[in-house]
Amino acid sequence: MIDVQLYIDKSSDDNQEYAKVDLFEDESMTLISSIQDIKDFSKIFADYSRTFKIPANDRNNKLFKHFYNPDIKGFNGATKKLAKIHLNYMPFREGYIYLQSTEMKNNKAASYTIIFYGGLIKLREALKEEKLTALVSNLDSDLERLTYNSATVKEGLTNGLFGGDIIYPLITSEKRLYHDSSSTSPNYDGNIYHDSVSPDSTRGVAYTDLKPAIKVTKLIEAIESKYTLSFTGFFDTTPLDNLYLWLSRESGEIINYGTSGETSNSKSITEFTASSAPTDSKLTIVDDTWTFTQDPWTSDSFDVIRYESEFNITISAGSYDNVVLKAIDEITGDVISEQSKSGGNQTITLISNPNYQNPNVKNAEPRTYRIRWEVESFGGSITFTSGLTLRKKVAFETLVEDTYNAFDGLSSTTLPEQDLVNHLPDIKVIDFLSGLFKVFNLTAYVQEPLASIPVIEVRTLDDYYADAVNNQSKGTIDIVDFVDVESHDIELARPFANVSFEYKKTDTVLMAAHEATHNKVFGNTIYSAPDEYDSGVDYKVEVPFSHLKYERLFDVGEAATSENSNLTYIQWGYAAGGSFKHEDSTTEKSTPTGNYSPQKIEPLLFYGINQTISDGNGINWISDSVDEITTYWRPSNSNEEGTSTTPPANSLNFDTDFDEWQLKVYRESDSDLIVADNSLFGKYYINYVSGAYNESKRIFRYKCFLPAKILVRYKLNDQIKIHDRLFRINSIKTNLKTGATEIELLNLIPTLDNII
Repeated sequence: MIDVQLYIDKSSDDNQEYAKVDLFEDESMTLISSIQDIKDFSKIFADYSRTFKIPANDRNNKLFKHFYNPDIKGFNGATKKLAKIHLNYMPFREGYIYLQSTEMKNNKAASYTIIFYGGLIKLREALKEEKLTALVSNLDSDLERLTYNSATVKEGLTNGLFGGDIIYPLITSEKRLYHDSSSTSPNYDGNIYHDSVSPDSTRGVAYTDLKPAIKVTKLIEAIESKYTLSFTGFFDTTPLDNLYLWLSRESGEIINYGTSGETSNSKSITEFTASSAPTDSKLTIVDDTWTFTQDPWTSDSFDVIRYESEFNITISAGSYDNVVLKAIDEITGDVISEQSKSGGNQTITLISNPNYQNPNVKNAEPRTYRIRWEVESFGGSITFTSGLTLRKKVAFETLVEDTYNAFDGLSSTTLPEQDLVNHLPDIKVIDFLSGLFKVFNLTAYVQEPLASIPVIEVRTLDDYYADAVNNQSKGTIDIVDFVDVESHDIELARPFANVSFEYKKTDTVLMAAHEATHNKVFGNTIYSAPDEYDSGVDYKVEVPFSHLKYERLFDVGEAATSENSNLTYIQWGYAAGGSFKHEDSTTEKSTPTGNYSPQKIEPLLFYGINQTISDGNGINWISDSVDEITTYWRPSNSNEEGTSTTPPANSLNFDTDFDEWQLKVYRESDSDLIVADNSLFGKYYINYVSGAYNESKRIFRYKCFLPAKILVRYKLNDQIKIHDRLFRINSIKTNLKTGATEIELLNLIPTLDNII
């Protein structure tokens, strides 16, 4: 028998203090852990969990503060507590405890049911149903709102904004682009050739043709900030360096960029500077935001302290339809207060009294608020001055009034701005992360010991297995002495007939043309089982992202003197499809006088490459004035340019598909040189998938009794040794009290697997 100890954190500050929990002697404590199972290629790391009962004795009643008695303010069952399990007083696992329920017998507490979770529960719990829009307030303040005008978009297209965190890639939603330097050809609006002699303002790229994109690592940082955790490992590596997410929630051009869905101009407090600070210890200006803690009332005299703000603007000039003032809770995203007025020069005042959490409940939980203010004008721009007054009140009567000028005297004419939240794709945060895990075949685990800010290690599956040598076991554990080798099951590893890897369907022009020509979807792939696997079902790994085929433009007005001699340095993406719409009925179908229909694009990942146009054929920019652009952000499925014989290091294609920039398929031989497979499947999936179909692969199932010294040291990426054969762990189910273990193993093949 193994002596099991359970400890929970009972500390009230950063100095952790653990208390031992009494356990039932006969309670079975079974723990199930599994790695990416052979039967489910898309399964992200399956963390462990366990529900079990503990006695409601004096020790445990004290720890859980008589949870069964609602009259006693005590243990919050909805709040997780750090916990750890020891075996024979040796550390085994760290995680979190939830109190689920109390079983009553004869009107007395008999037992508590608790759930022990592994470290990843913090991530799953935090994300819940929240969407990417919830991350906006955790982005760098500059990224929350984007000025939307010609100058800003041009800067985003050429150099990028905020150090490249935001870019405007050359992807259009309606206008079809082409390059024609011929002086005799009609100058249709999509011709982006720049004529330096006779600049043409009727054709080319305008700022309204483009939408922004945000660097994926900035979203990862926002996730870390919002949910108080830290990622390390793969998210800090090259494949994510210049990976972007296109901000295109809706099809077509950006028309409505205000917060209410109408064309509007906005400014928020993040653009102003506080000129003084409050004197109250619970009231501060942090990151240009009013932050305060609302305490509950604690006595019968109702001595609750309340905070109130008075935000006003005085409009001195401007033509507008309507002006709206808002106070917004940045933690919840809720609009706390709102005031609207129309027409003329005037002063508008907004009194903000938040809807406090349980304000009339004695001894309620305190809550912290982060409030920002916003001015929004509809139908035009305004010039205004502003002021802010903060008040502290007791029992709804002014006890102390602290008045200071957060941005008094500011005079500004508002500019059209995009609210980033309006353009982030409509996708859950957990689905976004899961999508990245599927794209790169990632797994994750929480570093132990657990910290106040948990560190989540993210690895490719191959790297995770290769790192086993750094485990306590040095990568290999011999369990032959504890295994019933005389009685075990062996099963052929026959997962599926075929495994497909697919992006969301995208019916754009080039994607449809590729499928029609090659009878396959660009970027997708199918792994077909060997012929001997004549049975089984198909399996699909589908990521929640869309995919585009990009086009490198030829100069159609220049006759080619050799292969690709008229190839330009311009590559673009087209988020349109369907039937071609001519500008008039008399136009020949061969001429580019018209566009296709904008398509709804699911969240789009692409690599952004800041491309220099070195052949003198720049892009004609036609927004405020005619200009030539010679550097732009090129959308790509590869993270770098590559050469004629060497592919880029990373690709977003699951298959070794056509490289749009080099105009070749790297899978083919080139002068008897076979280049490396840089596809997603070739880099991240092939070892695991092809290994599963190897004719020598088997699934072994053993029963054994593992001692505490082995249970406390094994990791799921360890190699297991039985006699002279090595295995990887698929799953392991252990009764912690008896050591009785059911273990599912996959045999390793020296010529195929990376054996430590």
